[in-house]
Amino acid sequence: MLAGLMQQVPLSLNLVRERVADLFPGKHVTTRFKTGIHRAIYADILDRAARLANFIHGNGVERGSRVATLAWNSHRHLELYLAVPCMGTVLHTINARMTASDVAMLLAHANDEMLFVDRSIWDVIGADINLPPCVRHLVVMEDEASEVAGSNFPAGVVCHDYEDAIGRCASVFAWPVLDENEAAGLCYTSGTTGEPKGVLYSHRSTTLHTLACLFADGIAMRERDVCMPAVPMFHANAWGFPYAALMAGADLALPCRQTDPASLVELIEAAQVTMATAVPTVWLGFLSHLKADASALGRVSSLKRLPVGGAAIGQSFIEEFAKLGIDVMHCWGMTEISPLGLTNSARSKLDAEELRTSRTAQGLPIPGCRLRIVDDNGMRCPSDGRSSGELQISSPWAAAAYFNRADTASDSFIVDEERTWLRTGDVATIDPNGFVRIVDRAKDLIKSGGEWISSQALELQLMNHPYIREAAVIGRPDPKWQERPVACVVLQCDTPEARVHFEEQFRPYLARFFSKWQIPEDVLFWNELPKGKTGKTDKIALRKNISADLPLGSANYAPPS
Repeated sequence: MLAGLMQQVPLSLNLVRERVADLFPGKHVTTRFKTGIHRAIYADILDRAARLANFIHGNGVERGSRVATLAWNSHRHLELYLAVPCMGTVLHTINARMTASDVAMLLAHANDEMLFVDRSIWDVIGADINLPPCVRHLVVMEDEASEVAGSNFPAGVVCHDYEDAIGRCASVFAWPVLDENEAAGLCYTSGTTGEPKGVLYSHRSTTLHTLACLFADGIAMRERDVCMPAVPMFHANAWGFPYAALMAGADLALPCRQTDPASLVELIEAAQVTMATAVPTVWLGFLSHLKADASALGRVSSLKRLPVGGAAIGQSFIEEFAKLGIDVMHCWGMTEISPLGLTNSARSKLDAEELRTSRTAQGLPIPGCRLRIVDDNGMRCPSDGRSSGELQISSPWAAAAYFNRADTASDSFIVDEERTWLRTGDVATIDPNGFVRIVDRAKDLIKSGGEWISSQALELQLMNHPYIREAAVIGRPDPKWQERPVACVVLQCDTPEARVHFEEQFRPYLARFFSKWQIPEDVLFWNELPKGKTGKTDKIALRKNISADLPLGSANYAPPS
């Protein structure tokens, strides 16, 4: 190695923490709790993060151990975002919409030693969850007015109140020098099979992803921005927005669980938000609210940019917001790529019509991401805008394997062209200008309101019902949620009475196994489900016979008597 090379400073999240302390201690964090607005400055967040690190370390959580959160977007969750990885432990953010049994399963799989949970979430799942033995400490964060005393907490676990716990600790912590390849965060995704898969983010990958978000053709976040991530902080680090805002020195506005349109309007006005992000479902409701309430539009005049992902958006969506002076940027990513991979930024060589039509594409790869589309024979497809294949990604912030699941490596990852490629499971085209357009999904997962729903898991439980002979679940287009699941069933004994009974039973029955938002609203009765050449249910044929409006059109479809 030649002498005279650059300094070897680890790419760790301590770079973010140190930059905030050096340059932006007076910038603001505004949290919109149900009980009102909470305001803090970054200096407060850093002080409390140090106290938090002392609390975690003082309770025997060692470097490399996992610390879990079940929390909405708040200043306390932001403190955990800083304290946990910067002290050398791993932040495991768990989806707060999961069932109690699923939460317990992930806690056990990750071997989490400490769980931080918002009161509003614990009040829902606390009575039903069986915490695994690895969880030694439970820390409750009061996001709504209630008392810790008298709550039903599990035996054998040391319980703490968050404010009391950090209030007893020193505000100075000896932050360690970390190896950039140490783990910083852990998120689980349902993946393409419906089974949870852990994605382990390193300090290096998270720091590089943070820098990529700040590129002019990335998200282009700036110090003068006020950023409101309405996407939950348990969704792939809120798409990287909290770390990007901290690194840029932008103010943050956090909606906690209040993401209804009226609450978002209140927070945007209170914090003077300039940039916000969430799935399209949130913004469709927001847009309807603005149209219905003329006064609300004047209250959100500071809002100028909406990076939107999680589901495809149409031209009308972009144009409706443009009329309000709000620029929509289509983005795409997945948990396995930290998650940002594509942003729809304009290219100089496009004329006006090309620019307009390109805006509904998922976008161009951000610097650091390399893409290809591959056909069924493993051959690379041309970038002609017509040839489609599986989208594959290679990047410093893309996963190379799943956490503690070696069995999935051969299916999801390919080592080729002297690099590792992540198989996304999405079918896409790339046009001559480099714009990627997702045209289909390789699997049958249903995406509703930005959340994945496993059709296979629903089908398995339906098949366990004594009335059911065959069952298939497919996604039907929905104007609000993009997709909603529909159950297609064949009864063991098909009578009008049996249909009525099953219609009454199927939602309460599925509610024993799934969260409310995962359960189909509709069940459609069939004489026989269509089959493919291999004898499996032909879901393509099912979809053709079920429109967004009326589930009619098949000779095999038998409407209830």
